[in-house]
Amino acid sequence: MKPVHGYAVIDTETTGIRTGWHHRIAEIAVVHVDPHGRITDEWVTLVNPDRDLGPQAIHGIRAADARRAPRFEDLAGELVRRLSGRVMVAHNWAFDAMHLRAEFGRLGIDTPFETDSGLCTMRAAGRARLGSGRSLVDCCAAARLPERSWHTALDDARGAGDLLGFLLRSAPNAVATTETQLRAADWAWPRLARSAVHTVQRTTVGHVEPHFLARLVERMPRDGEPAVDAYFAMLDDALLDRQISATEGEALVEVAHDLGLHKNEVVALHLSYLRDLAREAWADQVVTDEERKDLLTVATLLALDSGIVETILDEERDAGQAPVPDHDRKVGGLILRPGDKVVLTGDMCRGRAEIVAEAAAAGIRVTTSVSKQTRVLAAADPDSMSGKAKRARECGVPVVSESAFLQALARLGRPLT
Repeated sequence: MKPVHGYAVIDTETTGIRTGWHHRIAEIAVVHVDPHGRITDEWVTLVNPDRDLGPQAIHGIRAADARRAPRFEDLAGELVRRLSGRVMVAHNWAFDAMHLRAEFGRLGIDTPFETDSGLCTMRAAGRARLGSGRSLVDCCAAARLPERSWHTALDDARGAGDLLGFLLRSAPNAVATTETQLRAADWAWPRLARSAVHTVQRTTVGHVEPHFLARLVERMPRDGEPAVDAYFAMLDDALLDRQISATEGEALVEVAHDLGLHKNEVVALHLSYLRDLAREAWADQVVTDEERKDLLTVATLLALDSGIVETILDEERDAGQAPVPDHDRKVGGLILRPGDKVVLTGDMCRGRAEIVAEAAAAGIRVTTSVSKQTRVLAAADPDSMSGKAKRARECGVPVVSESAFLQALARLGRPLT
């Protein structure tokens, strides 16, 4: 056997528990620990699972981040390099081994990720009688190890690495290496391409995404006026839920670039868009507090000075212009009507059955597949990479947040009798 140079502590965050249900790895971390229990290196990246992210309330991974991450096949070579020649370790090894085995299996690669091929710190802590809890949090607390941001791959791997070091020093028999684990460390991996992996990290708490306007390049002035209907149509869809997701922002930038729009021209279009909304707000001769708040929200999303809202409202009141007939842009965002078809995707905060029942009572049809007749796709995360979200974008169906959909449903009125 080749010499073992220490340990590779692994942690994965996944879209769900069962690989048989097509759940995937969405984040992976590897922490190197030397034979004395000291952490010597660490590596982490989000992984694009090419599907819905599942229980985001637990793992906290945003689709806006994961969609920029490498796919598993892109990082497999780097991962193998970090595991080779080391005893593999995880807290609840069986879980991580199952998902790693499934991911490599999709690539047609045999692996050593079997039940007994890795050192499990959860089992080892039990053998060392380290407290009564099985979770990594409980075991680390019993060992008086530092608190961490649990349920992130890197901090969980760091925590398991600290726990391994503690056990190596205080209960070495509990973490004695077996022949099976040594054979796994010496596994004859196939030659895999090791192209430079662009790792992607979670967005830090409190981070503010740059406005999509900031990504519009400055251009030389053009001759003639571009057709902007496509831009306005996309802006309509993006603002239905009074949010602009990262996906929608990128799409708006792409349309603006395709139209050859200068950044200043886009700002002018946004002012025109806001003025149309203000004109509609005055259609009944009264601007309510809710309508004023909605206009302020739109102004903020379009990177306009909030002070311009009152100016435009005053101008449109004085002008007394009639509303544009059959205008699709409505103050208040998404408007649902009885008979509309909607589709849901992702793990909603409210129960799926409860939402479906409420929608049905209001005359809204919740269907399982997206078509061009679908009014909206309501998503737990508007940047979702689920198959339904991909189909919605192909069909030009707006993707809105769960909260926006539920608010529109509530505005629809009393349940039909």
